[in-house]
Amino acid sequence: MLPGVVVQGVGMNMYGHYKKGQMVAVNLTSNKSAVGVGFLPRSSDDLYMSGGHGIAVKILHLFGDKLWGIEPQLAQQVPQFKTTNLTDDDFPELGNEKRNEKRNREHTLVVNAEILNNGVEKVNTNQSNMDGYNVYAEQADIENEENCIVDFESNKECHDSGAANSVTPELILRNAFLSALKNHGKSMQLPLLTSTFFRSYVVPECEQSLDMKKTKYKKLSNFLAEMVDEGYIVVREESKGIDKITSIDLDHPDLVKFITDFKKPTSIADDNPLFHSELTELYIITDPVATLFTKLNYKRGEGIPATQLKKVVREYINKVNLVMSKDPQAESKSYVLDECLERICKTNVATLSKVTASIISQMNHSYQMCSVKDVSGNKPMIQMSLATRSGNKKVTLVSNIECHGIILTEFIKLCKQGAAASATIVSLPNQKKEMLQIQGNQVRFIYTLLTETYKLSPKYILGLELAKDGKKHKKK
Repeated sequence: MLPGVVVQGVGMNMYGHYKKGQMVAVNLTSNKSAVGVGFLPRSSDDLYMSGGHGIAVKILHLFGDKLWGIEPQLAQQVPQFKTTNLTDDDFPELGNEKRNEKRNREHTLVVNAEILNNGVEKVNTNQSNMDGYNVYAEQADIENEENCIVDFESNKECHDSGAANSVTPELILRNAFLSALKNHGKSMQLPLLTSTFFRSYVVPECEQSLDMKKTKYKKLSNFLAEMVDEGYIVVREESKGIDKITSIDLDHPDLVKFITDFKKPTSIADDNPLFHSELTELYIITDPVATLFTKLNYKRGEGIPATQLKKVVREYINKVNLVMSKDPQAESKSYVLDECLERICKTNVATLSKVTASIISQMNHSYQMCSVKDVSGNKPMIQMSLATRSGNKKVTLVSNIECHGIILTEFIKLCKQGAAASATIVSLPNQKKEMLQIQGNQVRFIYTLLTETYKLSPKYILGLELAKDGKKHKKK
């Protein structure tokens, strides 16, 4: 993980100049011997822009893992190569002639190889200890490291050449499907609707935007049928048009070998954000005013929006029951301050505006970028309703979505992908604001999308009783 990486240099150069997917080795600061081999899930520039958070290296082979344990007698410890008084010449690249000459000069090794029936070469080596570390361990470490890098690089070249020549929608869809099973297969609650599986698990794993109609499958059911034939999943038709995934083979050989790519965390800075962002002005609580705010359950260093600061001061005045000043020389609506406010304002009588100004002058000014959904305010409820169009076709109407900071274009895109129905913006008579119209009764889908994907509280959503499974039956 990036928080544990010791950076070299400053600025954009702190993580070097490496490309995404490049092979790297991992070592400790006290030892140049590699203890792990992996590849970069992001380029050096992306690592720098991540702000020190997230995955640094996807590990393929680690000291002490099952691959290491295939021949437990070969190496039991990592050779100790101290970093002091050593140069890069002491550690040339793998396969370098200088490295081979140095090993032949320093070590006298007699190797007897015997080819076993299963094709595994068992090595018996006579060793001599030098400078307190195990030479035999070094020999095994070097051979394992060489084999791992050669095999991975050859596989990676084949994969990269094939990907460069044929990045097809089918390949994108298949990789997203395998990534969904690899990353979420254990946590999926089965049986699971195929439409929910595609919307909630496959679509987020797609590296590029995907249109099912542009693939050779045309429909999700055709693609899943092929995956069933290959043995990844088992799909059962519960009723006409309703299919559910009942089983997943997590031990499928192709799924076990599949390496998932780095998944971008969901944030406001994503290419396709869900919410509008807003810059909020804050005032940070400092020591001179901390006594006042701690009485209202605020902490030192906590930020208070500028729009709420006056409200917080009024709350304190009401809590301590400050009385109005009767001094004729004082300004109108002045308060007799208590000891805490008197120490902050340097006076014993002041109006609410002057008290607020004195408090602000002793606080640190700052800003915070946050989602509009987190900005307080009186927002109208999201209203879902049903209407009938030509041909007696039902449509779902949703209003007040943008009032909660939701980007409408992204919301429509998710509706088209998840509900497989057309969605558009319409203007109704006697309605000032535009509404979202989705084909069919999609009340349940819209409710699930708002509460699970957008994390909105159900108390802001009206109209769930209109869902297909939410009809109220009359008592006989």
